Amino acid sequence: MPKLANPQTLSDPNIGTSEKLRSSVYLKKETFVKADSLIQLTGGNQSRNDVIEKAMDFYFAYVTGQMNQDYLCGVFGGKMEGLIGTLASRFSKSSFRSAVEMDMLTRMVASVLQISKNDHDKLRIKAIRDVKQTNGSIDILEAINESGIE
Repeated sequence: MPKLANPQTLSDPNIGTSEKLRSSVYLKKETFVKADSLIQLTGGNQSRNDVIEKAMDFYFAYVTGQMNQDYLCGVFGGKMEGLIGTLASRFSKSSFRSAVEMDMLTRMVASVLQISKNDHDKLRIKAIRDVKQTNGSIDILEAINESGIE
């Protein structure tokens, strides 16, 4: 006669993990009908115990797999947020430094060349149009040719 599944037998190291234990389970009639249907679908060479055991194994794998997936998504998402935050911070600091240097260069060029406000406005309008047309990739040789410098 199979041993009864209770806390003592479940914690007994002498009982193997693959050894079958007896237990009472209360199931709905619908569940028994489903189990019998699965038995017929698989060729009729299984018992209800086999069907229930496989269902438990499947459900356990599903739940623990979902838990692992939820955990990994949470950890990965948190890590990505941190990396993106660090990248955004570095990028904004770099952009600020570049903007300061560009402002300094612009002021130096304007003071050396003594560009008037009207000429400055014309250059700005042309620069905006050129950057929009080329998506920011300005060819230096083309800019020199347009200015007439040789």
